[in-house]
Amino acid sequence: PAVIWDDPNNRPVNDAIHWLHIEPSPTPDDAQPRRGSFFERAFKRAFDIVFASLAILLALPLCPIIMLAIWIEDGGPFLFTHKRETCGGREFPCVKFRSMRKDAEKLKAVLKQKNQADGPQFYIENDPRLTRVGRFLRKYNLDELPQFWNVLVGDMSIVGPRPSPHRENQYCPPWREARLSVRPGVTGLWQIKRTRRAGSDFQEWIKYDLEYVERHNWWLDLKIIFKTVMIMLGKVTRSD
Repeated sequence: PAVIWDDPNNRPVNDAIHWLHIEPSPTPDDAQPRRGSFFERAFKRAFDIVFASLAILLALPLCPIIMLAIWIEDGGPFLFTHKRETCGGREFPCVKFRSMRKDAEKLKAVLKQKNQADGPQFYIENDPRLTRVGRFLRKYNLDELPQFWNVLVGDMSIVGPRPSPHRENQYCPPWREARLSVRPGVTGLWQIKRTRRAGSDFQEWIKYDLEYVERHNWWLDLKIIFKTVMIMLGKVTRSD
């Protein structure tokens, strides 16, 4: 885009840029995806299917408890779906357990000026749209358990770039095709390396997603999965 702001408190207002109608520009030489061999792609898909199947089986006992907790606090629905893009820009419904109030989208417009994230994301520390159950689910990443279904049906992978909607992808046209050359992941480099520094989250998102696209291989996936598990175990340990 013509503007990349670094300070979330001093963003320029430029209504002349229509983010949803930006045409792709040539992909930079340093953002070329690493395709990998047919064997590597087939092995990754097989691993995704086995991992997602086991994760779903292990999560099944938790699902009724999570759904009951959501219903007691805020009623239904239990699941939240949002359109995201996968390989080639194809849209799919990304599924999560609902962690926010039913009027979250309306509140988002009211809270727009308090957004602490740069770029297209929306982030507020201690987001008032989260329910009490939602805060717990987000803290331990339990809201993302249904995404293993997205992995099983082929829309996502266990490891990959952050799944993002069409609107967010228009903020980075030169790199969009590289990011969308592989399936988005339940976890990835951005998730384990992000710092949440004010004004840098968008740049980190693009940086780590492109790094994964360029470098992705079996060993890197294993390292990311291991570090993700360690981070989650660390959260449980600190809460105890």
